[in-house]
Amino acid sequence: MPLVEIIRGISTTDAVFAATLALSRHLGMQTCVSQDRPGFLVNRMLLPLINEAFFLLMEGTGTAEDIDLGMILSDNHPIGPLKRADLIGLDTCLAIMQVIYEGTGDSKYRPCPLLRQYVDAGRLGRKTRLGVFSYDDYDVQAQ
Repeated sequence: MPLVEIIRGISTTDAVFAATLALSRHLGMQTCVSQDRPGFLVNRMLLPLINEAFFLLMEGTGTAEDIDLGMILSDNHPIGPLKRADLIGLDTCLAIMQVIYEGTGDSKYRPCPLLRQYVDAGRLGRKTRLGVFSYDDYDVQAQ
């Protein structure tokens, strides 16, 4: 990923911030900057999308394949939200949603019960070869 999300904490000095920007650019990375808030920028946008995809799946609104295909074709995403969740790790997705939910106190960030069920069942995504999708041919060692 060619992006570094730089989190500017309350005590981050201008010198540290400038050095971090310079290093990131030296490494050929693009940067976005977030204040130190629950979920920062990228996760605060991405994880609610993934969480909502789990609600759609739980409610039977669509199949996992159709939910992902909808986002791929309608919004030009390279991968659907459910396959992305499997790639990230469902346990990681749940942990991030929980941090955002607890940090904001906003019920719109409440983790989907189906996501919790998958994690509780050990269906963590690609790393366990089973998440929303099955990855029987996926080489866990190649990660």
